[in-house]
Amino acid sequence: MNSVELDEGFKSLPGARDTCSSLLTQWLDDLQELWGEVGIPPEQQITRIKVVYENLSELMKAMVDEEKSRRDGYIENIAKCRAECMRLAKELETTFEEPPEEFTVLKKEKTLRNQVKQLIKERQLRLREAINLRTQEGELCARLGRIPEYIQSDTVLTKNQVKEANTRIGFLTAEKNKREIKLAIAAKDILELWTELNIRARNEREEHIETGNLDSFQLSNENMQWLEQMKQSLTMTLEENKKLQKNLMTKIQSLWTRMELAEEDQKKFLEQHTGFSDQLIVKLKEEVRRLEELKLQNLERFIKLTREEIEKYWDLMFYSEEDKRLFTPYFSESIGENLLSEHEKKLECLVQEYNNYENLYMTIKSRNKMWEKWEEMECKESDPNRFDNRGGKLLKEEKERKKISRDLPKCEEAIVKEISTWENDTGRIFTVYGHKFSDYLNQQKEELQSRKDQMKENKQRAKEEAMQNELTYGSTPAKTPKRRIAGTTILTPANKRVKTGTGNTPNTTPTRAARTPRTRQFVHSSLVTKSPIRTPAREKNFPRVVVKVPTNQKRPDTPVKKAAKPIVEEVVPEVRAPAAVQAPSTSTESSMDSGCVSNLDLDNQVADYADFENEVNHPARELMRSSSVHLTPSPAPENIRRSLLTTIQETD
Repeated sequence: MNSVELDEGFKSLPGARDTCSSLLTQWLDDLQELWGEVGIPPEQQITRIKVVYENLSELMKAMVDEEKSRRDGYIENIAKCRAECMRLAKELETTFEEPPEEFTVLKKEKTLRNQVKQLIKERQLRLREAINLRTQEGELCARLGRIPEYIQSDTVLTKNQVKEANTRIGFLTAEKNKREIKLAIAAKDILELWTELNIRARNEREEHIETGNLDSFQLSNENMQWLEQMKQSLTMTLEENKKLQKNLMTKIQSLWTRMELAEEDQKKFLEQHTGFSDQLIVKLKEEVRRLEELKLQNLERFIKLTREEIEKYWDLMFYSEEDKRLFTPYFSESIGENLLSEHEKKLECLVQEYNNYENLYMTIKSRNKMWEKWEEMECKESDPNRFDNRGGKLLKEEKERKKISRDLPKCEEAIVKEISTWENDTGRIFTVYGHKFSDYLNQQKEELQSRKDQMKENKQRAKEEAMQNELTYGSTPAKTPKRRIAGTTILTPANKRVKTGTGNTPNTTPTRAARTPRTRQFVHSSLVTKSPIRTPAREKNFPRVVVKVPTNQKRPDTPVKKAAKPIVEEVVPEVRAPAAVQAPSTSTESSMDSGCVSNLDLDNQVADYADFENEVNHPARELMRSSSVHLTPSPAPENIRRSLLTTIQETD
């Protein structure tokens, strides 16, 4: 059988079996043929065939045994892989896929072997993660000064353990960042405080802060607490030094002022002594001690100047005269060290109290300024001149009024809260000029209301007096715009006239008024101011006043300045005139209706202009504001005055 036939025969399992059987038969036939050619007897050929059988039997048995051994190895590997998968899955808190029963031994072994490889790979990743977590936590704990949680590097962490480790690392990272920020801020503040207090580093931790090597500063609880305490201590020291420096400088400047020290020396001293260090405080105390020694040599002047300062703080703190009298040494005249000491103690107490509650006193002062402005606006509210709104003054005033009405209550509420704090701290009742603050506010409001009522009464009284004067002496002429009387000419001013050869303005024709000389002039009714009293109906035979105007008087060249008004008519008692006065028939007459309440003779006629002028300029006419002529300023009877007052009220 050639190789091609062999290949064709071993393509399938049945074919391979048939091929092996045919080959074995062929090989036996070949052996038997060889044995026959050689001449081996049949008995020996049988023996040799047995030998062939034994050899083939041993070979086949060996092959079968080998295959069985291999099968058993696969089965054993399957068991081992299954056990390893179970162990790794339990350690990693996961599961593995069991191969199906229909799988052959070889396939089962391969499937389980691949799963073991995957689980081993995942375990190695878990071990590497555990090492990283342990390293991170160790570094963070070392930075924060804490003991890290024990994490075995050769043990796989469970999911819960990994989650807890990540949580711890996240918390430690956040805490580290928080403390680093806090350290940076505190280090900056401490450096500034050291600079102001002129302090240097004294230990290793302070050196880390001074040099800025904050990465070497351990962020432990102890160190952070020390850092906070140190910052608070330095802050308190700085505040105390500031207060002490302010008090010492105030005292020094006060002593300088009393001793009249040169400004150059004061400026030089201030330039050399700046800051708030302990060394500066010591030098300031030495300066105070030196000035105190000089002070004893000028007791009287120092007492006087101290009293002036006490008076200044009394004013700043709204002391009343009764409160001032409680400090009896202020009024003592016995000069001595004890008196000066008492004054200085009092001044020190006032300065300390004012500095502690300066905001309260400044707020009250600001509130008083707002109240003064409010009073001014309230008093000007009834003034009609405020409506003379030039430059937007009224709008500005209204804006300021709204601002004060909004800010004043808020300011008073803030003052009440600060007064409550002051009273709780001092155990005394706060007063403003001897009154409680609430009483002080009520008193100011009452005074403002009283002032407004007084202004209203004064205005009403002035109005009644003006009305009484009008009833007695007549009304005041109204200030009306200038207007031309009918029939008069508006003359051009002389300085603006264009002169011509004839003396007239060019392109003009002389008017009748200019051509005709004025020999006589009537008293026009528009020159008389109308009284506010209603005029009753005139009777037919109502007496009239006839005034003679001399013929030699010329009319003025300028137009009349008074506005035209109708004649004032009033009811007056009839008064008889002397019979000696008669009016000539040749005089030019100008009739005027009587308009004043007086003893005027309605039948009287003036003989000439001189008598008219004398009558007008009579001393009894000083308070007359009407155009009628009076003989005497005697008032009208009571019944007429009452009727006139009733008429005015009805008119209004």
